[in-house]
Amino acid sequence: MSMEISQQAQRRRRIHDSLPTDHPAVLDQILALMDELPDPSELSINETAGSLSPAATARNRMEAWLTAVAAEADARGTAKMLLAGTTGTMVGAATNSNPAAGSGLVNTGRELRCLPAVAAAFREGRISSWHVTALAEAAPRIDGFQQIEDSLAELASQVEPKELRRILDVLICQSIPEGADIDHNKRRTRRGLKLGERQDGMWKLSGLLDGITGQKLHDALQPLMAHTGPTDNRTATQRRADALDDLVSMARANTRPMGVSGLTVLIDVENLPEGIKAALEDGTLLGPDTFDWVSCSVALAAVFGQKTPKGFRPLALARSKRRATHDQWLALVARDRGCIRCGKPPRYTEAHHIIHWRDGGLTDLSNLCLLCSRCHHDLHMGDFDVLMGADGIPTLISGRGPPKSRTG
Repeated sequence: MSMEISQQAQRRRRIHDSLPTDHPAVLDQILALMDELPDPSELSINETAGSLSPAATARNRMEAWLTAVAAEADARGTAKMLLAGTTGTMVGAATNSNPAAGSGLVNTGRELRCLPAVAAAFREGRISSWHVTALAEAAPRIDGFQQIEDSLAELASQVEPKELRRILDVLICQSIPEGADIDHNKRRTRRGLKLGERQDGMWKLSGLLDGITGQKLHDALQPLMAHTGPTDNRTATQRRADALDDLVSMARANTRPMGVSGLTVLIDVENLPEGIKAALEDGTLLGPDTFDWVSCSVALAAVFGQKTPKGFRPLALARSKRRATHDQWLALVARDRGCIRCGKPPRYTEAHHIIHWRDGGLTDLSNLCLLCSRCHHDLHMGDFDVLMGADGIPTLISGRGPPKSRTG
């Protein structure tokens, strides 16, 4: 396992170690008092609730003092005198954070020097650093901010940062008619998304989205995050990750040719060559004349097979490939109608090899079934198994342990 520290981190550590250790004695007293705080497990029920607000106030007051110290160091040119790089670099190194965080702390301290009411509320612990950031960003965009600063600082102590930002956005729009567009466009320039594979095989996704894109993503994920039943013990973040997986699967499905096909028609080959007996996926029968009309009127995808008591059994469209072909995909959709375990629509599914491909399993309809990403994962974790019946219809087998790939 590699634990090598980057050169930038090593440099910041050297700066940290070179900084003076002089500080007011009262800080040591505060730290000593914190050592006297009881373990949370020793608190009473009432104390677990009653301790939250005072603890948050203490945190806010310490952050306010730290912010003021960072601004004072910047004003005095402390970093330059100590050969510690920029003030942001010095503050970041001293607080064990990165230079950007250090610069943010310095900038907030500078802005608070022009916002006395906000600074006072911060020092008293009545508002958090998130409130301060929102107020400092809005101040130059609101006409007459100085006249309403006291009221806004008091309001901030009563509402959460998100609600405060909403109110400030309204005031910005009232001050400048095009303020909403200016504010949105300025925020949108900060948009970005990072995606990279980690050494453990997981992928890390992080970034910022503008308000409109973020809301669209939230609205798209929300309906896919519902619990699937009493045994669904996934956390909210796990359900959100699975929902994103579903969205990606749907997007990939929409790039397949079937995504532009107007209809998929199931054709019973036992009626050939005497005549075509076909049906839509929902079971609606199509006679020869209707079939001819449909084939001329819409984009058509035909799947040949046999009608059985358990449903439509497509003919094998075997290929010597690992992934299912487009024709096979159409046939799987016609037979399975979606995930055979949870019922999710085909656009959220992928083709699973019942006998694993690496074990010699064919990429053929007799060895394939549709599973959504989560159910596919659960199968490979041993939560259940799939058995292909002699009639060509896959069935589920419950049970835990290593998945057993087999046919009946």
